[in-house]
Amino acid sequence: MKNLILSAIFGLTALLLVNLVSVYTGVELVVSKLSLLVAAILGIPGVITMLMMNIVL
Repeated sequence: MKNLILSAIFGLTALLLVNLVSVYTGVELVVSKLSLLVAAILGIPGVITMLMMNIVL
């Protein structure tokens, strides 16, 4: 249970950091219910997957 909470916190923090540095990188993730859910459930790998999908598509 503790690992799940830490994973959710890290994922949501990574989503926040991606959006904070989007000014410099030009890569932005839309914060919606779905992206928050993916970041909370999958953690950092989920955020990385969303980033890759955003860049490729």
